[in-house]
Amino acid sequence: MLKDLKKWLSVNPNSEESNKQREKSTCFLQIEEALSLWTTNALAADLIINTDILHKKAKFYAQGFEINDFTASNGWINGFKERHNLKQYVKWGKAKNAPLEILEEARKNLCEIIKDYDLNNVFNYDETGLYWNLEPSKILAQGPLLRKKKSKKRVTLLLTCNATGTEKLKPLFIHTYQNPQILHEKKGRFTS
Repeated sequence: MLKDLKKWLSVNPNSEESNKQREKSTCFLQIEEALSLWTTNALAADLIINTDILHKKAKFYAQGFEINDFTASNGWINGFKERHNLKQYVKWGKAKNAPLEILEEARKNLCEIIKDYDLNNVFNYDETGLYWNLEPSKILAQGPLLRKKKSKKRVTLLLTCNATGTEKLKPLFIHTYQNPQILHEKKGRFTS
């Protein structure tokens, strides 16, 4: 303890490190230090980090240091997150709910309108937004994050089906432009 006196005196009493009971030694110190430095820089640059990215980066550094017996196991990654105070936080708040107080009245009105039609001829369509450039809502960080605006890059899909579910129309793809160039690089996500 006395030989590490400078180290223990330099610990901030208000930090997470001051609450640790004992110092845990880590295997693969080179990977730990490289991943720690990368994580610190990524958080400072406001990049998205999750557990999968940590796995890939740890394996990348293991290859770089030519460490062949490193597997980036879940236990090692969880230990890394614990040692560096990385926890999962939600980036954005809750969405608004639908107004349930008028639901029963709207159902009665709809039943009155369609009562004279065959259900095979009653179609319903609904549009849904596909936010193709949206970031994950949960990321790893060392503390709560400030809220950020969500990406508003989206396309709209129009889905149509009859009341019995026997006939479904092809989905309609709606975008601001007829041939959106920005989506060509995202080829695997969309089908025409």
